Amino acid sequence: MKKIIKDTIYTLAIVLLLNVFSYFLFFRLDFTHTKRYSLSKVSKTSILNNKEPIVVDFYITEDLPQDVKKIAREFRSLLKEYKSLSNANFTINTIYPDNSEKEFRATQAGIQPIFKEIRERDLEKIQKIYIGAVFHIGNKQAVLPIISNETPMEYEITRLLKQSSDTLKPKIGFVRGHGESPLNTLPQLVNELSHLTDMTIVDLNAPNDHKCNVLCIIDPKDTYSAYEIEQLEKYLSQGGRLFIALNHAKGQLQNRNNGYINRTGIEDMLEKKGLKIKYDFVVDNNCGNIAINQQYGFINFQSNVSFPFVPIITNFSKHTITYGLKSMLLIFASSIERVKTQSTYIFTPLAKTSSISGIQQAPVFFNYQKQWTQHDFNHPHNIVAALLTNDDNHSAIVTITDADFIKDEIVTSSRTDNVTFALNSIEWLADNSGLIELRNKFATFSSLEPIQENTRNILKYLNFFLPIVIILAIAFVHYRRSQRKRANRSRPGYLD
Repeated sequence: MKKIIKDTIYTLAIVLLLNVFSYFLFFRLDFTHTKRYSLSKVSKTSILNNKEPIVVDFYITEDLPQDVKKIAREFRSLLKEYKSLSNANFTINTIYPDNSEKEFRATQAGIQPIFKEIRERDLEKIQKIYIGAVFHIGNKQAVLPIISNETPMEYEITRLLKQSSDTLKPKIGFVRGHGESPLNTLPQLVNELSHLTDMTIVDLNAPNDHKCNVLCIIDPKDTYSAYEIEQLEKYLSQGGRLFIALNHAKGQLQNRNNGYINRTGIEDMLEKKGLKIKYDFVVDNNCGNIAINQQYGFINFQSNVSFPFVPIITNFSKHTITYGLKSMLLIFASSIERVKTQSTYIFTPLAKTSSISGIQQAPVFFNYQKQWTQHDFNHPHNIVAALLTNDDNHSAIVTITDADFIKDEIVTSSRTDNVTFALNSIEWLADNSGLIELRNKFATFSSLEPIQENTRNILKYLNFFLPIVIILAIAFVHYRRSQRKRANRSRPGYLD
């Protein structure tokens, strides 16, 4: 009896000690392939380098649906991991907006309510849900207005920490003077860059006193002069870095229904370094849709048709820039090829079309009723984005043969990683690449690489017949085993 009491006391003491230790030492075992539930190196460095006290006000509605509860639980666990590593005071306040006063405080802090349809038994109701956080880091304040399944939580938290601790931000210059895209057409890109960089406008013909870490050339329509190309070459020779998005293949859909090549002079500069943009349009069986006007009798209506000139890119190389990317939607693009030159630049493909893709030489005419065949997709894996790096002067160039892919009307109409590719490229070029892998750590959108028709049929029949064959094989083995047992039992002196 005494031994039972003693063992019980020891067990309770051990459980109590484990609870005490778990309060001060928070850890999780992460067996996921992408290490979704482990802090990355950049996050650990950011929280360890932070010297300012951190207070997180986590606004969360109490009675939540299960899917939202999971998000809230994941966010809390992530905050606890940061807290366990923090050298400064780290406080997590959970606030439940269960009355009008607390709801007003949440709204004033910048937390936006969401309204979700809830079904309980035979009842349906619309529930107002608050799930957001206010970060007080020293004397600075930042808000995550809504935390959803698509929020890159670790990226957002680490970004806020870096914002408060980094005093010198990389400078990003947008080249102007050739009809480039204005910044107001790239709101998502500009908004993301504004968190961690300083942006400025650059005129290559004017003397610039500032030194930019990265120059962005997005959708130039006019030709660059020899002097401007010389300025770019000089910038690169000093270790400069370029992000170039060209609308080399221009399509006119509304009236003329044709496509042509728009040269700017930058193509010649790139070709001298080993990157040639070809005079063609890539086409891909894995493509997006466009709306076309059709007439049936006296009725005009719009219909969506697949348009191979709008490829969906899912084939990415293994590089920091493309880490975690699932898909990009391009609006007309030309293929890129590597050419041999005397240049010391190293060519690295970043994105390619699918195995069922091809090229059409410019100029092209768009026939919306065209019946596409396998013959049209006889040139697979065309490069549409590539990287040039020079180890001698540490310069680098990222080039993609479509500039419209990051414009607002394209980004908002498709759930793709268009903006993320541009952000990753610019951050990598600015030597601020630590956050790249975090942005896509919680990516949920995924797409499959298209396959040949013959392969699809083989897989379909294999999927149907293989389980039947396996069951029959198991039954045959079991039958033969039973036969052997019966034969053995009929022999005199056999013991089972």
